[in-house]
Amino acid sequence: VLRRDDGEAIYRLCGDAHHHHLVCKNCGDTVEIEGGAIEKWARAMAKEHGFREVGHTAEIFGLCSKC
Repeated sequence: VLRRDDGEAIYRLCGDAHHHHLVCKNCGDTVEIEGGAIEKWARAMAKEHGFREVGHTAEIFGLCSKC
């Protein structure tokens, strides 16, 4: 489930591997991406605040090249 900035829920069929999404806020086009930097940041934030067994999701919104 992806949530747009306006609160709309969008359902996407995705692969099983952990990934993140780039989502066009105009047309809704979505790209699955690997997020090495996001993974590193999430682990660092969890450690800094004393969390463990951390999971996360990330959707990054912007305008695609077609829009």
